[in-house]
Amino acid sequence: MPLCRYMSSTLLRVAREHSLVVAVVGKGHLQGIKKHWKQPVSVNDLLEIPSQKPVLLTGKILTSIGVAVAGVAIISGLHLSSKK
Repeated sequence: MPLCRYMSSTLLRVAREHSLVVAVVGKGHLQGIKKHWKQPVSVNDLLEIPSQKPVLLTGKILTSIGVAVAGVAIISGLHLSSKK
């Protein structure tokens, strides 16, 4: 998780500059901070946006098409039944 890597890197830098550091972090970030403690972090790596997996994108497209087809079928059915 990039945020935990950033927080870990920042806390480590501050801890090297000061003898006492107090930081309040969410419980969910604690594991990530511990995992990335003392690991080098490149700012460019943190700024990189991970690409979406093609499988997820394809699934979203297929779901959208399915919903659209179902919507057209329902509206057509309602329209045809109101003409009778």
